[in-house]
Amino acid sequence: MERSGYNNMDIQPKRLADVVYDKLCEAVVDGTLAPGQRVRDGDLAEQLGVSRMPVREALQRLERQGLIEMIASRFTRVTAVTAEMPAQSLEFLGYQLGISLRLALPRMNDEERAEAAELARETGGHVTTDAQKAYETTSRLGTFLAGHSGNALFETVMADAWLQVTRNLRGTFPLVKDANEMADDFARLADLIGSGDEIGAETQMRDIFQLGAGQPGPAHAVEGLWDDVLN
Repeated sequence: MERSGYNNMDIQPKRLADVVYDKLCEAVVDGTLAPGQRVRDGDLAEQLGVSRMPVREALQRLERQGLIEMIASRFTRVTAVTAEMPAQSLEFLGYQLGISLRLALPRMNDEERAEAAELARETGGHVTTDAQKAYETTSRLGTFLAGHSGNALFETVMADAWLQVTRNLRGTFPLVKDANEMADDFARLADLIGSGDEIGAETQMRDIFQLGAGQPGPAHAVEGLWDDVLN
């Protein structure tokens, strides 16, 4: 295996497995370890300057999260990306962000709602110019909302899901509709968040992703996203 950006590290032993996991997770999500690529725990351990045990633990954790496929006595590889995954991920993101708003807003104080509203406005500002920054702020908003959901299980599920969603969308927020319209939608979302209207905010979030009855859905926005890999 070729050496890449995840090289020998100075790691505190008591946190070794977690740091190895973080490094491998980053490599899978950013494509350093490409979809379908086979990996060997010995090679990874050598590159990271650690023993095989924390690498195996990290790979097992990534397998549970759907980013690594392990077939005993045969191979370990990064899970493949299919043509359907980006659209499924975008649909999932729209619905789950809506649920996050429904759960979190009633539990937030004014200061917390103001912070969430600012993240929505920031996303709206990026959506017309920088798809990667728009995704980053959406991720921050989603993480913030899940952290205030009052539901530990939901927060854990969302934390794991973000890894697959980020990989499948290649870390970008595609334009689901006209860029200026999306920017206006996020501005309206920010106002609804600031006012604490969880039902209106959930509805607005789903509208941003064109989800629900009579809506076309977001699949068109990610057509061809992985053509360089799938073709």
